[in-house]
Amino acid sequence: MTSFVAVKTLAGFNYVRADQVMAVATAEQTKCNIYLAGGVTVPCAEPAKEIVARLDAAAVATEPETA
Repeated sequence: MTSFVAVKTLAGFNYVRADQVMAVATAEQTKCNIYLAGGVTVPCAEPAKEIVARLDAAAVATEPETA
């Protein structure tokens, strides 16, 4: 199942698909940019560390279980 992560952007909130995130880059101490597959950039009003933690949690939640 596709996992969406809510991120606070400069103009409100966006939801990004965790599996489409290619990179998260720090712009300032409290801002970052999310780079998605397909060339889309999402400017965020949150520290990169917080977004990466949520993306990691979403990735772990969607990993298939092995028997």
